[in-house]
Amino acid sequence: MRGAFADVQTSVRTTGRALADAPPPAAPRGKPGDWAYSESRPVATTASARPGDRVLRGAVYRVKRADGSVEYTNIPPASGKGRAVTMLFTYIATCMACDLHSPIHWNSVRLNLEDYASVTRRASVDYGVDEAFLRAIIHAESAFNPHALSIKGAQGLMQLMPATASDMGVLDAFNAEQNIRGGARYLGQLLQTFKGDERLAAAAYNAGPGAVERYKGVPPYAETRVYVARVEELRQRYGKALHRPLASSGAGSGSAVQ
Repeated sequence: MRGAFADVQTSVRTTGRALADAPPPAAPRGKPGDWAYSESRPVATTASARPGDRVLRGAVYRVKRADGSVEYTNIPPASGKGRAVTMLFTYIATCMACDLHSPIHWNSVRLNLEDYASVTRRASVDYGVDEAFLRAIIHAESAFNPHALSIKGAQGLMQLMPATASDMGVLDAFNAEQNIRGGARYLGQLLQTFKGDERLAAAAYNAGPGAVERYKGVPPYAETRVYVARVEELRQRYGKALHRPLASSGAGSGSAVQ
């Protein structure tokens, strides 16, 4: 942390709260140059959320004011005269398709066919991974958020753990192209290990290849089972969308489809 804030020379404070419709925290107390932190009690983010559920996503912002003071906060700040706002990174509690209580309807959630299209297409060819499967994993892991950071340390579009990223030759996991190519390379290796079985490769991507080999199939972990089912749903839908006849796509098609 010391190195990350080495450029802060004057007053610094941080604020934080659950990202929901709740009043902002009281202004931190303290002298200029001190750190102050305040956080409201967790607020349920969905109607189905239960007491104690974690906030699933948010972002950290750096706010630098004209007087030189700096604030780090997870409360989306309004831009205004005399201060500069920078989003440092976003965070998620777990991968998008790993949440057992996800309110997302995976059989109808909008697909993303345009973002990083050229990169995923090249990586698909280079590493022998079907493009529909590759996009399904990206959607399941981060919903195409290149800045995603999980509480376990998984990073970027394909939520690569640092050790995996290093093994796959990824120098910057928040670089979209490096992340996709690293994730595709890893998926290609998993597909080779499991003889082209995408279901087992997805299970291994979530739980690790050792667990899949140990159980000789999808491990009996609740998270892994829902993850595999959601990836399968997305993979089928991306497969149909990516292989549509050209005549049916239309000249005015957008970046996402139902």
